[in-house]
Amino acid sequence: MADTLEGLVISRAHGYFVVRTDDGVTRLCTLRGKLRRARALAQRPPNATRTQPTRRPSAPTAVPTPATEDAPVVIAVGDRVRLTPDGPTGGAVEAVVPRRNKLARAAIEANEEQILLANLDLAVLVFAVADPAPHFGLLDRYLVLTEDAGIPTIICLNKIDLGITQDIAAAIDLYAGLGYPVLLTSMVRGVGLDDLRRNLAGRVTLLTGPSGVGKSSLLNTIEPHVSQRIGEISEATGKGRHTTTGVQLFPLRDGGWLADSAGIRELAPWGVAPERLAATFVEFRPLLGTCAYDDCLHEANADGCAIHAAVAAGTIALSRYESYLRLLEEAEAN
Repeated sequence: MADTLEGLVISRAHGYFVVRTDDGVTRLCTLRGKLRRARALAQRPPNATRTQPTRRPSAPTAVPTPATEDAPVVIAVGDRVRLTPDGPTGGAVEAVVPRRNKLARAAIEANEEQILLANLDLAVLVFAVADPAPHFGLLDRYLVLTEDAGIPTIICLNKIDLGITQDIAAAIDLYAGLGYPVLLTSMVRGVGLDDLRRNLAGRVTLLTGPSGVGKSSLLNTIEPHVSQRIGEISEATGKGRHTTTGVQLFPLRDGGWLADSAGIRELAPWGVAPERLAATFVEFRPLLGTCAYDDCLHEANADGCAIHAAVAAGTIALSRYESYLRLLEEAEAN
Protein backbone atom coordinates (compact mmCIF):
# COMPACT_ATOMS: atom_id res chain seq x y z
CA MET A 1 0.00 0.00 0.00
CA ALA A 2 1.31 3.47 -0.92
CA ASP A 3 2.43 5.82 1.85
CA THR A 4 -0.21 8.21 3.16
CA LEU A 5 0.27 11.89 2.31
CA GLU A 6 -1.17 15.02 3.91
CA GLY A 7 -2.40 18.05 2.04
CA LEU A 8 -4.72 21.03 1.72
CA VAL A 9 -8.09 20.91 -0.06
CA ILE A 10 -7.87 23.85 -2.48
CA SER A 11 -11.08 23.28 -4.42
CA ARG A 12 -13.89 20.81 -4.78
CA ALA A 13 -16.28 19.64 -7.46
CA HIS A 14 -19.15 17.17 -7.36
CA GLY A 15 -17.54 14.06 -5.92
CA TYR A 16 -13.96 15.30 -6.40
CA PHE A 17 -11.48 17.17 -4.20
CA VAL A 18 -8.41 18.97 -5.52
CA VAL A 19 -5.68 18.59 -2.90
CA ARG A 20 -2.24 20.22 -2.84
CA THR A 21 -0.11 17.74 -0.92
CA ASP A 22 2.81 18.84 1.20
CA ASP A 23 5.24 17.55 -1.44
CA GLY A 24 3.90 20.20 -3.86
CA VAL A 25 1.81 17.88 -6.07
CA THR A 26 -1.77 18.79 -6.99
CA ARG A 27 -4.00 15.70 -6.91
CA LEU A 28 -7.58 15.04 -7.92
CA CYS A 29 -9.03 12.88 -5.16
CA THR A 30 -12.15 10.95 -4.36
CA LEU A 31 -13.36 9.87 -0.92
CA ARG A 32 -12.46 6.47 0.44
CA GLY A 33 -15.59 4.32 0.81
CA LYS A 34 -16.04 4.71 4.56
CA LEU A 35 -15.87 8.51 4.29
CA ARG A 36 -18.29 8.49 1.36
CA ARG A 37 -20.81 6.42 3.31
CA ALA A 38 -20.47 8.65 6.38
CA ARG A 39 -21.04 11.74 4.24
CA ALA A 40 -24.13 10.21 2.67
CA LEU A 41 -25.56 9.50 6.12
CA ALA A 42 -24.83 13.06 7.26
CA GLN A 43 -26.57 14.51 4.21
CA ARG A 44 -29.64 12.27 4.50
CA PRO A 45 -32.80 14.34 5.15
CA PRO A 46 -33.84 14.22 8.82
CA ASN A 47 -37.31 12.92 7.93
CA ALA A 48 -36.03 10.17 5.63
CA THR A 49 -37.85 6.87 6.14
CA ARG A 50 -37.34 3.30 5.08
CA THR A 51 -39.04 2.23 1.87
CA GLN A 52 -40.36 -0.94 3.60
CA PRO A 53 -42.08 -0.93 7.01
CA THR A 54 -40.48 -2.76 9.89
CA ARG A 55 -42.41 -5.26 12.02
CA ARG A 56 -41.84 -3.34 15.24
CA PRO A 57 -39.95 -0.23 16.34
CA SER A 58 -36.26 -0.91 16.54
CA ALA A 59 -33.71 0.47 18.96
CA PRO A 60 -31.62 3.39 17.75
CA THR A 61 -28.48 2.33 15.93
CA ALA A 62 -25.14 4.07 15.95
CA VAL A 63 -24.23 6.11 12.89
CA PRO A 64 -20.88 5.06 11.38
CA THR A 65 -18.17 7.62 12.01
CA PRO A 66 -15.44 8.88 9.65
CA ALA A 67 -11.91 7.57 9.77
CA THR A 68 -10.90 9.96 12.55
CA GLU A 69 -13.13 10.51 15.54
CA ASP A 70 -13.27 14.30 15.33
CA ALA A 71 -13.16 14.59 11.54
CA PRO A 72 -15.97 16.46 9.83
CA VAL A 73 -17.89 14.35 7.32
CA VAL A 74 -18.47 17.21 4.89
CA ILE A 75 -15.06 18.12 3.52
CA ALA A 76 -14.62 21.83 2.79
CA VAL A 77 -12.07 23.92 0.97
CA GLY A 78 -9.37 24.73 3.51
CA ASP A 79 -9.54 21.36 5.25
CA ARG A 80 -6.35 19.38 5.66
CA VAL A 81 -6.72 15.73 4.71
CA ARG A 82 -4.75 12.51 4.69
CA LEU A 83 -4.81 10.60 1.42
CA THR A 84 -3.40 7.59 -0.34
CA PRO A 85 -1.86 8.55 -3.71
CA ASP A 86 -3.15 6.86 -6.85
CA GLY A 87 -0.81 7.37 -9.77
CA PRO A 88 1.07 10.63 -10.37
CA THR A 89 -1.88 13.03 -9.80
CA GLY A 90 -4.68 11.00 -8.21
CA GLY A 91 -5.57 9.91 -4.71
CA ALA A 92 -8.19 8.78 -2.23
CA VAL A 93 -8.95 10.81 0.91
CA GLU A 94 -8.69 8.56 3.96
CA ALA A 95 -9.26 11.01 6.82
CA VAL A 96 -9.74 14.68 7.67
CA VAL A 97 -7.51 16.52 10.13
CA PRO A 98 -9.66 18.22 12.84
CA ARG A 99 -10.40 21.82 11.92
CA ARG A 100 -9.14 24.88 13.78
CA ASN A 101 -12.20 26.85 12.72
CA LYS A 102 -14.66 27.34 9.89
CA LEU A 103 -16.65 30.20 8.42
CA ALA A 104 -20.15 28.98 7.63
CA ARG A 105 -23.53 30.36 6.70
CA ALA A 106 -27.00 28.87 6.43
CA ALA A 107 -27.95 27.67 2.96
CA ILE A 108 -31.53 28.90 3.26
CA GLU A 109 -32.94 26.91 0.35
CA ALA A 110 -31.67 23.59 1.68
CA ASN A 111 -31.85 24.46 5.41
CA GLU A 112 -28.31 23.22 5.95
CA GLU A 113 -24.85 24.51 6.72
CA GLN A 114 -22.70 25.87 3.89
CA ILE A 115 -19.03 26.11 4.83
CA LEU A 116 -17.39 29.00 3.02
CA LEU A 117 -13.86 28.09 4.11
CA ALA A 118 -12.16 26.03 6.81
CA ASN A 119 -9.03 26.80 8.83
CA LEU A 120 -8.91 30.55 8.19
CA ASP A 121 -6.36 32.97 9.56
CA LEU A 122 -8.17 36.05 8.25
CA ALA A 123 -11.42 37.19 6.61
CA VAL A 124 -11.41 40.29 4.39
CA LEU A 125 -14.92 41.68 3.93
CA VAL A 126 -15.05 43.78 0.77
CA PHE A 127 -17.70 46.45 0.20
CA ALA A 128 -17.72 49.37 -2.24
CA VAL A 129 -18.28 52.95 -1.11
CA ALA A 130 -20.53 53.36 -4.20
CA ASP A 131 -21.68 51.45 -7.28
CA PRO A 132 -23.11 49.49 -5.51
CA ALA A 133 -23.83 51.46 -2.36
CA PRO A 134 -22.73 49.58 0.77
CA HIS A 135 -25.30 47.65 2.77
CA PHE A 136 -23.95 47.83 6.32
CA GLY A 137 -26.65 45.50 7.60
CA LEU A 138 -25.03 42.81 5.45
CA LEU A 139 -21.63 43.77 6.86
CA ASP A 140 -23.02 43.26 10.37
CA ARG A 141 -24.15 39.77 9.34
CA TYR A 142 -20.65 38.95 8.12
CA LEU A 143 -19.20 40.20 11.41
CA VAL A 144 -21.55 37.93 13.37
CA LEU A 145 -20.14 34.97 11.41
CA THR A 146 -16.50 35.93 11.93
CA GLU A 147 -16.96 36.82 15.60
CA ASP A 148 -18.80 33.58 16.32
CA ALA A 149 -15.98 31.63 14.65
CA GLY A 150 -13.22 33.71 16.31
CA ILE A 151 -11.68 34.73 12.98
CA PRO A 152 -9.72 38.02 12.72
CA THR A 153 -11.41 40.36 10.26
CA ILE A 154 -10.51 43.33 8.05
CA ILE A 155 -13.18 45.55 6.51
CA CYS A 156 -12.10 46.64 3.03
CA LEU A 157 -13.97 49.60 1.52
CA ASN A 158 -13.17 49.63 -2.20
CA LYS A 159 -13.68 52.18 -5.02
CA ILE A 160 -12.85 55.17 -2.83
CA ASP A 161 -12.06 57.07 -6.04
CA LEU A 162 -15.86 57.42 -6.37
CA GLY A 163 -15.90 59.60 -3.28
CA ILE A 164 -16.56 59.14 0.44
CA THR A 165 -19.82 60.67 1.61
CA GLN A 166 -20.53 61.81 5.15
CA ASP A 167 -22.53 58.63 5.77
CA ILE A 168 -19.62 56.45 4.63
CA ALA A 169 -17.19 58.47 6.74
CA ALA A 170 -19.46 57.97 9.77
CA ALA A 171 -19.57 54.22 9.11
CA ILE A 172 -15.78 54.10 8.88
CA ASP A 173 -15.53 55.83 12.25
CA LEU A 174 -18.13 53.46 13.73
CA TYR A 175 -16.46 50.20 12.71
CA ALA A 176 -12.93 51.45 13.36
CA GLY A 177 -14.12 52.53 16.81
CA LEU A 178 -15.33 48.96 17.42
CA GLY A 179 -11.77 47.74 16.80
CA TYR A 180 -12.10 46.49 13.22
CA PRO A 181 -9.27 47.46 10.86
CA VAL A 182 -10.80 49.42 7.97
CA LEU A 183 -8.75 49.40 4.78
CA LEU A 184 -9.58 51.90 2.01
CA THR A 185 -8.67 50.77 -1.50
CA SER A 186 -8.90 52.00 -5.08
CA MET A 187 -7.67 50.31 -8.24
CA VAL A 188 -7.94 53.60 -10.12
CA ARG A 189 -5.66 55.43 -7.70
CA GLY A 190 -3.61 52.43 -6.59
CA VAL A 191 -4.48 53.14 -2.96
CA GLY A 192 -4.35 50.55 -0.19
CA LEU A 193 -3.22 47.65 -2.37
CA ASP A 194 0.20 47.28 -0.75
CA ASP A 195 -1.41 47.29 2.69
CA LEU A 196 -3.85 44.58 1.59
CA ARG A 197 -1.05 42.48 0.14
CA ARG A 198 0.95 42.74 3.39
CA ASN A 199 -2.05 41.59 5.43
CA LEU A 200 -2.53 38.53 3.21
CA ALA A 201 1.09 37.35 3.25
CA GLY A 202 1.58 34.03 5.05
CA ARG A 203 -2.11 33.64 5.94
CA VAL A 204 -5.08 31.58 4.78
CA THR A 205 -7.60 34.28 3.89
CA LEU A 206 -11.14 34.46 2.55
CA LEU A 207 -11.91 37.48 0.37
CA THR A 208 -15.68 37.87 0.37
CA GLY A 209 -18.47 40.38 -0.04
CA PRO A 210 -21.42 41.31 -2.26
CA SER A 211 -21.37 41.20 -6.06
CA GLY A 212 -19.99 44.17 -7.96
CA VAL A 213 -17.75 45.56 -5.22
CA GLY A 214 -14.51 44.85 -7.11
CA LYS A 215 -13.28 41.66 -5.46
CA SER A 216 -12.08 40.19 -8.75
CA SER A 217 -10.22 43.37 -9.66
CA LEU A 218 -8.55 43.43 -6.25
CA LEU A 219 -7.67 39.78 -6.63
CA ASN A 220 -6.11 40.19 -10.06
CA THR A 221 -4.19 43.27 -8.95
CA ILE A 222 -2.62 41.82 -5.83
CA GLU A 223 -2.01 38.44 -7.51
CA PRO A 224 -1.79 39.00 -11.30
CA HIS A 225 -1.17 35.35 -12.13
CA VAL A 226 -4.24 33.96 -10.38
CA SER A 227 -5.92 32.92 -13.65
CA GLN A 228 -2.76 31.16 -14.73
CA ARG A 229 -2.48 29.32 -11.41
CA ILE A 230 -6.07 28.16 -11.57
CA GLY A 231 -5.33 26.88 -15.06
CA GLU A 232 -2.26 25.05 -13.77
CA ILE A 233 -4.44 23.23 -11.24
CA SER A 234 -6.78 22.04 -13.99
CA GLU A 235 -3.85 21.00 -16.18
CA ALA A 236 -2.14 19.14 -13.34
CA THR A 237 -5.24 17.12 -12.54
CA GLY A 238 -6.21 16.59 -16.16
CA LYS A 239 -9.81 17.18 -15.11
CA GLY A 240 -10.54 20.67 -16.37
CA ARG A 241 -14.02 19.58 -17.36
CA HIS A 242 -15.03 19.32 -13.71
CA THR A 243 -16.46 22.70 -12.75
CA THR A 244 -15.50 23.66 -9.20
CA THR A 245 -18.16 24.95 -6.83
CA GLY A 246 -17.89 27.53 -4.07
CA VAL A 247 -14.52 28.99 -3.17
CA GLN A 248 -11.10 28.00 -4.45
CA LEU A 249 -7.78 28.52 -2.70
CA PHE A 250 -4.71 29.57 -4.63
CA PRO A 251 -1.16 30.24 -3.41
CA LEU A 252 0.17 33.76 -3.01
CA ARG A 253 3.62 34.77 -4.17
CA ASP A 254 4.43 36.17 -0.71
CA GLY A 255 3.26 32.99 1.01
CA GLY A 256 -0.16 31.98 2.23
CA TRP A 257 -3.38 31.11 0.44
CA LEU A 258 -6.29 33.24 -0.71
CA ALA A 259 -9.88 32.22 -1.47
CA ASP A 260 -12.31 34.40 -3.38
CA SER A 261 -15.99 33.68 -2.81
CA ALA A 262 -18.75 34.43 -5.29
CA GLY A 263 -20.82 37.52 -4.59
CA ILE A 264 -23.25 36.93 -1.73
CA ARG A 265 -26.68 38.57 -1.69
CA GLU A 266 -28.11 36.90 1.41
CA LEU A 267 -26.28 35.85 4.52
CA ALA A 268 -27.79 34.03 7.47
CA PRO A 269 -25.65 32.82 10.39
CA TRP A 270 -25.59 29.08 10.96
CA GLY A 271 -25.93 27.64 14.45
CA VAL A 272 -25.89 30.94 16.36
CA ALA A 273 -28.55 30.48 19.06
CA PRO A 274 -30.54 33.54 20.24
CA GLU A 275 -28.85 33.52 23.64
CA ARG A 276 -25.39 33.58 22.00
CA LEU A 277 -26.10 36.25 19.40
CA ALA A 278 -25.41 39.28 21.60
CA ALA A 279 -21.85 38.08 22.27
CA THR A 280 -21.05 38.37 18.55
CA PHE A 281 -21.56 42.15 18.75
CA VAL A 282 -18.30 43.37 20.26
CA GLU A 283 -19.78 46.55 21.80
CA PHE A 284 -22.44 44.51 23.62
CA ARG A 285 -19.95 42.31 25.46
CA PRO A 286 -19.04 44.65 28.36
CA LEU A 287 -22.75 44.91 29.22
CA LEU A 288 -23.65 41.23 29.05
CA GLY A 289 -24.74 39.94 32.45
CA THR A 290 -25.69 43.41 33.73
CA CYS A 291 -29.36 43.39 32.67
CA ALA A 292 -32.07 43.18 35.34
CA TYR A 293 -33.02 39.67 34.18
CA ASP A 294 -30.55 36.85 33.59
CA ASP A 295 -32.42 35.55 30.54
CA CYS A 296 -32.63 38.95 28.82
CA LEU A 297 -32.36 38.74 25.01
CA HIS A 298 -32.13 42.53 24.71
CA GLU A 299 -35.28 43.07 22.69
CA ALA A 300 -36.48 46.63 22.11
CA ASN A 301 -39.18 46.30 24.79
CA ALA A 302 -37.10 44.42 27.39
CA ASP A 303 -37.39 45.78 30.92
CA GLY A 304 -34.13 46.57 32.65
CA CYS A 305 -32.02 45.81 29.56
CA ALA A 306 -28.55 47.36 29.79
CA ILE A 307 -27.97 47.16 26.03
CA HIS A 308 -31.27 48.83 25.20
CA ALA A 309 -30.38 51.58 27.70
CA ALA A 310 -26.99 52.04 26.03
CA VAL A 311 -28.67 52.44 22.65
CA ALA A 312 -31.02 55.06 24.12
CA ALA A 313 -28.00 56.86 25.61
CA GLY A 314 -26.17 56.81 22.25
CA THR A 315 -23.21 54.70 23.41
CA ILE A 316 -24.27 51.84 21.10
CA ALA A 317 -25.10 52.76 17.51
CA LEU A 318 -28.78 52.40 16.59
CA SER A 319 -27.86 50.85 13.23
CA ARG A 320 -25.94 48.06 14.95
CA TYR A 321 -28.77 47.44 17.41
CA GLU A 322 -31.27 47.26 14.55
CA SER A 323 -29.03 44.65 12.87
CA TYR A 324 -29.04 42.69 16.13
CA LEU A 325 -32.84 42.79 16.37
CA ARG A 326 -33.26 41.50 12.80
CA LEU A 327 -30.84 38.67 13.43
CA LEU A 328 -32.46 37.86 16.78
CA GLU A 329 -35.85 37.56 15.10
CA GLU A 330 -34.39 35.14 12.53
CA ALA A 331 -32.58 33.11 15.19
CA GLU A 332 -35.75 32.74 17.24
CA ALA A 333 -37.74 31.73 14.16
CA ASN A 334 -35.20 29.05 13.31
